[in-house]
Amino acid sequence: PPPFTVSNNALIAVLVVFGAVAIIVAVVAFVMRRRNL
Repeated sequence: PPPFTVSNNALIAVLVVFGAVAIIVAVVAFVMRRRNL
């Protein structure tokens, strides 16, 4: 496959992982905030 396709797939994978981490962090922060209140 061309290098552009490989880098594009890698970029998509990084964005998906980053999005998943952001969602997990948001959920954890929301739960901790509710427990503190």
